[in-house]
Amino acid sequence: MADEIVVASFVVAIIAIAFTALNWLESRKARRLLETMVKSLPFITKRWRGPSKKPKASVPTVPTAPDPVKVAAEERRRLRLELEKQKLQWRQNKDIAKAIGWFLDRMSEDGEGEDDDN
Repeated sequence: MADEIVVASFVVAIIAIAFTALNWLESRKARRLLETMVKSLPFITKRWRGPSKKPKASVPTVPTAPDPVKVAAEERRRLRLELEKQKLQWRQNKDIAKAIGWFLDRMSEDGEGEDDDN
């Protein structure tokens, strides 16, 4: 009986540590996404401040470097998609952990019921 409690406690502790580690990783990724979004803000505000003083060419020549605003927007979109994928993975891992906890709870209840029969 005591061994089962020790094993169950150990399993719950491992699940709690894994849950904490995943939560920590998720917060780091969210922070990186926020930093990237903040770094891209100067490109956006520079374009919105006013019309460009340079005359625009009537026919664009060979495309040079991509527009920094578009690059920043694409990077934010990509990071948002990656964050959504990670959130989905996090929810799946959380559901698996809940299922394992439920299973262990049921197993411990069944074990207690068998001990009462003897």
